[in-house]
Amino acid sequence: MSIKSIQKLKQFGIFQDHTNSNAKDFGKYNLFYGWNGSGKSTLSGLFRCIENKATSSKFPSSEFSVNVDSGTPTTQANVANSDLNIYTFNHDFIDENISWNSIVKSILLVDKEKIEEREKLEKLKKEQEADSKAHNIESEAIKKLDSAVSKFGTDSARHMKTSLQSIDTTDSYYLHYDKRKFEKFIEDHLEESKSDDSLLDDQLIVELTNASKPDQKSPITFSQQTINQKIFTKAKERLDDLLKTSVISQTIQRLVENGDIKSWVETGLDLHKHHDTNQCEYCGNTITEERTKQLEAHFNDDYKAFQTRLEGADDWLSGQYIQPTILPATSDFYDEFKSGYGEARTALEKAITALNEEIAVWHTVLKEKIANPLETSLAVEVISESSVKAFNDAMTAIGRAVDKHNHKSGNFKEETDKAKKRLELHYATTEVKSFGYHEKKKEVVDRAAANGTLKTTINTRNTEIRKLEDSLSNEGVGADQFNESLHKFLGRSELTLRFNPVKKGYEILRNDTEQVDGNLSEGEKTAIAFVYFITKLKENDNKIEDTIVVVDDPISSFDSNHLFHAYSFMKVNCEKAKQLFVFTHNFTFFKLIRDWISRKNKHNNQNIANFYVVKANNKVPRTSTYTNAEPALTLYNSEYHYIFSRLNSLKNQQTLETDDHFLAANLSRKLLESFLSFKFPKNRGNFANLFNTAVSESRNSEDEGKEKIRKFINEYSHNDLIETNEDFVENLIGEGVSVISDIFDWINELDEKHYQEMMEVVS
Repeated sequence: MSIKSIQKLKQFGIFQDHTNSNAKDFGKYNLFYGWNGSGKSTLSGLFRCIENKATSSKFPSSEFSVNVDSGTPTTQANVANSDLNIYTFNHDFIDENISWNSIVKSILLVDKEKIEEREKLEKLKKEQEADSKAHNIESEAIKKLDSAVSKFGTDSARHMKTSLQSIDTTDSYYLHYDKRKFEKFIEDHLEESKSDDSLLDDQLIVELTNASKPDQKSPITFSQQTINQKIFTKAKERLDDLLKTSVISQTIQRLVENGDIKSWVETGLDLHKHHDTNQCEYCGNTITEERTKQLEAHFNDDYKAFQTRLEGADDWLSGQYIQPTILPATSDFYDEFKSGYGEARTALEKAITALNEEIAVWHTVLKEKIANPLETSLAVEVISESSVKAFNDAMTAIGRAVDKHNHKSGNFKEETDKAKKRLELHYATTEVKSFGYHEKKKEVVDRAAANGTLKTTINTRNTEIRKLEDSLSNEGVGADQFNESLHKFLGRSELTLRFNPVKKGYEILRNDTEQVDGNLSEGEKTAIAFVYFITKLKENDNKIEDTIVVVDDPISSFDSNHLFHAYSFMKVNCEKAKQLFVFTHNFTFFKLIRDWISRKNKHNNQNIANFYVVKANNKVPRTSTYTNAEPALTLYNSEYHYIFSRLNSLKNQQTLETDDHFLAANLSRKLLESFLSFKFPKNRGNFANLFNTAVSESRNSEDEGKEKIRKFINEYSHNDLIETNEDFVENLIGEGVSVISDIFDWINELDEKHYQEMMEVVS
């Protein structure tokens, strides 16, 4: 897999907002040129992040997107899963691997003779890579699942708190309900929270919510009544006997047929006897003895006795009607019992009405018998058992409601707590089942256990790999190869590495005996670091053909005499790399690499070698980007040619962008400094002296244009922080192009032949 482009780079040091709109895709060989401070090393840090499979610790808020030739772009979000095989040489690599005062880290070069062990090591490493990747992926998945379970606890506790606070706002337990309480409740009611039996219907939720209210009521007094069915059974037997009984008498048919006449005559007969008269009080006629005997025969003693029985039965039956019972007020009950009590009370009222209606039927029949005692065809139905049972059941239900109420009053806190806990269990079970809490909790445990087993396997295999590496590692081979390469690089052999088994690394020695203890030149340090890096490329049988190599300035400002060694050393060892990225500020080194990889394009007749320039503007704060290198950079053989060409192109433009004016100020100084250093070599290194000498050699040393050049260069170039005012940009834009023309005119004045030839070259 190869890198195609850096599509996005934000908040990565000086690269605040880079996009790849002005640069072509990377090839096999990629060369970057940029002055010090332009951002080359920062850009190499991006490759180092991908190599380490981690985001930048220096720029934790950075964002990047690196396109590859296949697959998903590598970003800050997925860099840990990158498959790119990258080795990066930069200051971070040097700092991590070399302590100039003590030791250089070990190099793991494999002994070529132990073929079977090497094959086993390779097999184990592939297994280790696959298992480690699987373990990491599974760890992230478990972490996400565990986070979801944890978040569920927090969310559910919040939902529970909202629901439970409606029960009792005075209960601090529910008022401050949180994740800890929720998880403890689930733990204490583990099996119950798995069962559907813990779920309540809407009606029961309402009842329990009412039962949980903190308002305590007084006990209720109630005397429960019952009706014995046997009383009505015996009463029916007696009533049936009365209804079927008749008295033998001399019957006067008219009296039998007319009960009202019968009653009237019977009453009149008693009145006449009482007043001892035979004269009719109604018509005044004399009542004959025969008529009196006839009437007495009809109303004899048996008849009167029977009638007395009937009237007694009537009195008894009048007292059997069910009178409404004095019942407790519904408002006296707790809310959860009101509904049941109300139903029982209604049922009692219906039962009383039904019983009284049946008793009234008996009463009506009895009235008919009293009105006509001689009638024997009358009959009544038994008082129904269902009516009696309905009465007794209603009374029992009322008594049960009263008992429940009184029990709660006597055990108020215990009963309200029970109701709250049932509601809490209902709401908790609802949350648990909705989320699948128990299943996910078990899944976390099972997967963590399985992944832990895999981790044990990885650790065990890692121990085996280390043993094999120790067996295959030949520290002498590592030191020998390093020393051989270092001596070629430096052209001398007084510096060597010697392996120290105690320190597990190499000591740097001078003349094979003397420890350097930091006493190294910058050139020697760079040489040791770069040779060490190239040697590390071969570590663990790494294949250069499968490796992306990134090299950031393998020479420093102080060791330019080693640039040819660095160039040839890198060319020999990195030419076959899968991809090569080189960053440099040194134009000579740039030219060496440029000429080498340019031939690759010609030989292969394709663009496998590409050139880029890293640029930083002079805004505050400064920002950087990289673009395709200008033709001047890829065609000319010196930095001086390049600067002359760039400045000449700016001079000839009609209008310049603001950034170009800043660039013009810096290019003007570098061009003038380079030209004057060659023209007046005795003052080389001191720009002020060079400038004054050049002014004195000019035809008109009092020329105001020279002072204008001096002021322009000093004011607008080579400042890390440019002091600006309201007229800063306006002055820079206003003076920039004219000053460039003045500089070219001055060069022409001091060395016309040089100027003419340079113009021919850049044209």
